[in-house]
Amino acid sequence: MTTVRNYEGLAQRVEGLPPPASHQILGDVDGFPVYCVRVSTDASLPVVYVNGGTHGDEPAGVEAALVFLEAHSERWLDRVQFDVVPCLNPYGYVHNTRLNGQEMDINWAYKRNDVPEIQLIRDLVCDRKFMAIVDFHEDWESPGFYMYEQFRGLDPPGQIVVRRVSEVCPLNRNSQIEQEVAKNGVIYPNMESPKRRKGEGIPIGLFQEGYTDYLVTLETPSAKEMEVRVQAHITALETILDTHCRT
Repeated sequence: MTTVRNYEGLAQRVEGLPPPASHQILGDVDGFPVYCVRVSTDASLPVVYVNGGTHGDEPAGVEAALVFLEAHSERWLDRVQFDVVPCLNPYGYVHNTRLNGQEMDINWAYKRNDVPEIQLIRDLVCDRKFMAIVDFHEDWESPGFYMYEQFRGLDPPGQIVVRRVSEVCPLNRNSQIEQEVAKNGVIYPNMESPKRRKGEGIPIGLFQEGYTDYLVTLETPSAKEMEVRVQAHITALETILDTHCRT
């Protein structure tokens, strides 16, 4: 398969992050290291897990995770810590394919025990509870930004998030998105649908298994410029932090 992106550039950016960021290699998949970056000044604070690059043909999520680490994360460190996986699927990212090296959509392989990227996630979250999990994605068919919001026992900020994102990126205001009921760009997933009852999706599995009480999947429109998509992701994440992740 033809190489489209240079993973060495991503590795250099991760490894070049100054303190208080530190990185670890969760594991090696298809010859590529999968990084997790911890940004913290106080180990007692709650942790927000940010994930990018589950689908290799959705590069704006990877870039947004890197830009957030490089230029935005430190302002929140009096309230939270961050664990950031900028690119969960390096093979897909390098080759610009949705799938991993096994030709599998890892986003819907959470219940499998033969997918290395899934095992890395399981190892990362094992015995932990995150204040929030934020997953960066893109949608090549969508005319605008939208998000999935899963929550327990809190006043969800989704409508505030999309209102702020609308200042930098168009919203998908359709009443139905991906066969789901949507309101102003926010989908509240039907947890009784067969695919969610089975818990095969990464976000669904992490939420159902109790690793967080607040999980969002952000979807930016692939047709927009990279700068717009990155800014939409960062605006959404910072709004979540500002409205939900308070100590």
